[in-house]
Amino acid sequence: MLRLSTSITPCLVLFIGILALSSCKDERDDFTSGSFYPDIEEPGDTSTTVEEGCWDASISIRKAESFNALFTRYGGGWTGGDATYSIPLPDGRQLWLFGDTFLGIVNANRSRPPSGLINNSFVVQDGNVLATFYSGSAGNASAFVKPQEAGWWYWPGHGVSRGDTLEVVMFGLRNEGGGAWGFVYTSIDIARFSLPDLSLLSIERKVLDPTVNYGACVMEDDGFYYLYGAEKEGLRKYLHLARVPVAEGLAGQWSYYDGSAWVGEPEKSARLFADVSEQFSVFRHEGRYYLLTQHHILGSEIYMYRAEAPFGPFNGKKLLYCTPQAGGNIFTYNAFAHTQFLNEGELLLSYNVNSFEFADVFANADNYRPYFVWVKGWE
Repeated sequence: MLRLSTSITPCLVLFIGILALSSCKDERDDFTSGSFYPDIEEPGDTSTTVEEGCWDASISIRKAESFNALFTRYGGGWTGGDATYSIPLPDGRQLWLFGDTFLGIVNANRSRPPSGLINNSFVVQDGNVLATFYSGSAGNASAFVKPQEAGWWYWPGHGVSRGDTLEVVMFGLRNEGGGAWGFVYTSIDIARFSLPDLSLLSIERKVLDPTVNYGACVMEDDGFYYLYGAEKEGLRKYLHLARVPVAEGLAGQWSYYDGSAWVGEPEKSARLFADVSEQFSVFRHEGRYYLLTQHHILGSEIYMYRAEAPFGPFNGKKLLYCTPQAGGNIFTYNAFAHTQFLNEGELLLSYNVNSFEFADVFANADNYRPYFVWVKGWE
């Protein structure tokens, strides 16, 4: 995810102990209003089909109108954010994880009053109802999860839920270079929460000063959690892979794929694929593994690759979609696949919209939010 501002984020100077973290579920977010929140549409409805585009001829695209409407918010909790990870919960609800987040009011014309961001929020979807989790109160909010270290903040990675426990990869960061792009990774931590209430149980540090953001994607397969990450070198990003037995949880003993075997030394981890985005999706479907990634230099193109093993090689490049919002100051990034919604061959994708001009996200709240599409023919 991309940091918009460091000067107006109040949570950067507000830190409390991890285990003393208080949270707030904003009940004012529990409302529906007219056509903003229609029922989730069923795959097969062609009323929102996009007829033409840059994508491969085998691909058909439908705008996911109900998801787009659900995240068109006007107040009472989350009104904008990036990342947009999703984790299905055991009771049927969906958990959405966001990085830098706007709360508060959005005007009828979609502008928002000047306000600060909080660095992360959790949003629980129960049908067409969203509940936003953060720390503090509606008038004095801060990030839902915060590191103990002064000057650090967390952005969420991916995670897993099992039984009565949720585990989420949290990336520690700090700003070293100044400005919107001066952030560096400081740690990879595993946060554990109780379900169904999302009370924080513990945070365990796995990696200090990481060079690979393991946990940008987590995939469960054959008794292991596979933690995919990206190593940045200049303008390029390289895919790496670690894994841990499911029985141990995400905080267990990681091993790393060195190109031919699993080893204990992270420095031996192999570069498996070039030019992934900072965040991406890897998943298994009908015996094959799929890598979904957006253009790694903030391009509008979203690609799919396939492999016969979790570690690749990933090939069979297919162009799935080109985001229509990109242009001028507006850019899009970090597409994800939400496979729990897969139905009749249609795969739900999300991507984030942002602007190089911070004023744009106040002029129009739709300049900082996720958008969703259904994709058919992606295999």
